[in-house]
Amino acid sequence: MSKLKSESDYIVGVTSNYSQGIGYYTTHTDVSDLLQCGAFTDLTTPDRAAIGKIIKRTEGRIDDKLKVSYRPEIVEKEVHNFDPYQQGAYPVRPSKDYVGFIQLGSEKVRKILRLEVWQGDTYVDLASASCTYTPPLTPSSNDQVYKLVFTVGGLTFTLNDNDLNGFYDHFGQKTTVLEICSAINEIYPSKTAAFTGQSAKKQTRDTNDTRNISDFFYACPTEDKKGVFISSRLPSDAGTICTLNQTIGSDTTSYAFVDNQTSGRNDDYWMINDEGKMFFRTNYPYTSNHSIRVTYERGSSRVPSSIHEATTKLVAAEVLVTDDNTILIADAGNIDIGKKHEILTTEANAILDGKKNLIYLID
Repeated sequence: MSKLKSESDYIVGVTSNYSQGIGYYTTHTDVSDLLQCGAFTDLTTPDRAAIGKIIKRTEGRIDDKLKVSYRPEIVEKEVHNFDPYQQGAYPVRPSKDYVGFIQLGSEKVRKILRLEVWQGDTYVDLASASCTYTPPLTPSSNDQVYKLVFTVGGLTFTLNDNDLNGFYDHFGQKTTVLEICSAINEIYPSKTAAFTGQSAKKQTRDTNDTRNISDFFYACPTEDKKGVFISSRLPSDAGTICTLNQTIGSDTTSYAFVDNQTSGRNDDYWMINDEGKMFFRTNYPYTSNHSIRVTYERGSSRVPSSIHEATTKLVAAEVLVTDDNTILIADAGNIDIGKKHEILTTEANAILDGKKNLIYLID
C-alpha cells in the first residue's frame, strides 16, 4: 500500500535552497521555532546558509539510515545480473505473468531514465525518450560559435563552448563529452576540472531564469565514450517533445528525442515503482552476469510529517552542540542544553527506527 497524500505531509515547495536554509525535509524557520530562539538570518551566528548545510547533511544521514529517499535523486548505472536458474523456470504457476524480475537497490522509483539490456553484442535501451549527440572529433576554432540549445515545453537552455556554465571543447572529443554531461547534469566536473581549471559545479538556467536544465534532462557518455546519451526526465515517453540543436559557426544540426519506452503490463517490462521491482514479461535479457544496467530517479512524492519532525529535531540538536557561546540559546531553565540535545536526538532516532522496513523470514 502506498499513500497518495496525507493532510499531515510536509510541503516545502518545488525545490530546496540550502543557501537560504531551506531543505526538502525542514527549514531554518522550523528549527528556530523548535528551539524557541530568534529567527536565523544572514547576520546571525549561525546564519541561514550554515543551517542549510546542517539540513543537507542531516537529510543525507536520514536517507542512508532508512535506505529510502524522500528527495529526488538519480541512481546511475545500477548493475544487475539476469540468471534464469535463480529466477526459476517459466511458468512456475499459472498466475505468474513474467519470465523474471530484478529488485532495484532503492524503493520509491519515480522514473526509469535508462534501462540498458545486454543483447550479446550491445546494450539496447528500453526506457524514456532520448537522443544521442556526438561532438566534433577535433576542437572547434576559437573564432567559431559552438553551442547546444535544448528546448522543452516553451523553455530554452543554452550550453556555450568555453563557458563556465557550459562546456570546454579544447581537450579532445572524449573530454568534451564529459564536460557536456557535467553541464547537463549540473554537477562539479571532477573528471575534467584538472584540465579546465574549473572550481565550482556547473549550472544552466533557461532564458527566463526560472528553471534548471537538470530538471528536464539527464546525460551520460555512450558506451564508446565518444558521444553523449541524453534522456528526458519527463514522465514516460513525453520527452519526445524535446529538441536539441547544435550550432557550430553558421551550421545548425537538429536532433530529435526518440521514444524508447516499452513498459506496461502487456509490453516488454513493467514495474511496481514503490517497491523497486522490475518484471520482464515475455523475453529474458541476455542471460549473463551484468546484463542489465538501470539509471533511475528515486524519491517519494510526499514527505511524511514524521520525517519532517525527525529532521527538524536532529538539526536543532546539532545547532545546540555548535552553540558553544550560548549566543542563541541560554543554558537556563528546567532543562540544560546537554539534556535538550539528548532528548532531541533520542526522539528523532526513535521516529526513524519506526520508519525502517522490516523483513520477515518464515521458516
